[in-house]
Amino acid sequence: METGDEARANSPESERHGRKWKTAERLLGALAALIAVIGGVVWVVHRVTMDSPVEKEEELVEQLRPGQTLDRATEIMDDKPHYTQRLASGNRIYQYNRKWERIQLLVDPDNISVLSVGIYADRKEFRPSFPLGPTRLTLNRTPYANVGEPSQLFGYCGVHSRNYIEVHSSLPEMAGVTSIAVGIHDSFRGNTSMNPVCGGLRDAPDGCIPDEFQQADASTPINTECLTSAPAGDFRKSTAITAFVVTKQLDLTGDMFQSPYVVAGGND
Repeated sequence: METGDEARANSPESERHGRKWKTAERLLGALAALIAVIGGVVWVVHRVTMDSPVEKEEELVEQLRPGQTLDRATEIMDDKPHYTQRLASGNRIYQYNRKWERIQLLVDPDNISVLSVGIYADRKEFRPSFPLGPTRLTLNRTPYANVGEPSQLFGYCGVHSRNYIEVHSSLPEMAGVTSIAVGIHDSFRGNTSMNPVCGGLRDAPDGCIPDEFQQADASTPINTECLTSAPAGDFRKSTAITAFVVTKQLDLTGDMFQSPYVVAGGND
């Protein structure tokens, strides 16, 4: 014979309460599992949408502008320059050797204003982007031909300095920038290389491509053959630029083209 307590434990009402608790436990378990899944998805989305280190570096250098003060540029870089060199003109080059690139700031003799900014990509995965009129110029992506016909060009394939540079002066529709130069260089510390270009430079017509910036005459139109003849001009359509120099001045000067390797004294 059941006692009063046993009868109550086995009553229909008690069974209903038991089923309700089990249902509640299942719901709570399912809710906890759902929260865990949602938390995992949020974490994955956060990780996927986070900027990678190289993207953060690209965003950083995209903030540099000619006309900024040296203090402001240093604040953007959040670091002191690694190398500095005073030039014969009295201007000074400040150079940063970063993981993916090297940055050059040409500063006036009073050490106040940034006259030009030079960005030299050492690695192909480094792709900062800059406005160029209605389009954009992206290092390691935009080929020479897309920038247009230059007013000056020069190139050199030496032991410690190998580069090819095209100068575009007095450009319209570029906010805060008047003249630019685009180029490619041997990094000596990454995976950019002048080897494909140097073959074209060696086979260029005599006198077509000066080997010093000072020899390039902006008043003389560039010979079409220099830009289109094979193999000297073929690489312009397929070779992406890896170096970019910007200034607010009407013309670029020789001071703005210092070999990053030389400024660093080969200490790369």
